[in-house]
Amino acid sequence: QRVVLARALALKPKIILADEPVSMLDVSIRAEMLELMRELQKKYQISFIYITHDLATAKYFGQRIAILYLGKIVETGPINQVLSAPKHPYTQALIDAISEPDPDNIHKERKIRIIETSEKKDSEGCRFKSRCPYVIEQCEIEPNLEKVGNEHFSACYVKIN
Repeated sequence: QRVVLARALALKPKIILADEPVSMLDVSIRAEMLELMRELQKKYQISFIYITHDLATAKYFGQRIAILYLGKIVETGPINQVLSAPKHPYTQALIDAISEPDPDNIHKERKIRIIETSEKKDSEGCRFKSRCPYVIEQCEIEPNLEKVGNEHFSACYVKIN
């Protein structure tokens, strides 16, 4: 990973696209790589587009986040705001699915707010409606990103607190 990063830096880029840059690394090396990327970001004024499924490393490394579902941004904003107060049901489900490293939680029932379905995805309306626990009639029309907080946007008709 360090060699790949060094090769990218040789071109003196303004932006680096990092797709799952630490996913195959063990936890200690993962932290070192993220810290190295952070240092390089400050030193060389580089922006990173950090693509990942790991919300924990995204929160550690990023300032802003965009949550995608089936290729469309469904929520975006400052990372702490989005992850602490998600406004889209898919973002909620992603956060619900994060395992907590607490032995007391091993037998605790986890509720992930998502409907499991084998239905074929409907191309009309909201992309998440077949799996959404909050689906309403208006979801037959695809929602646009709308402001729900300070620089925080969500593509959902249901106002989730």
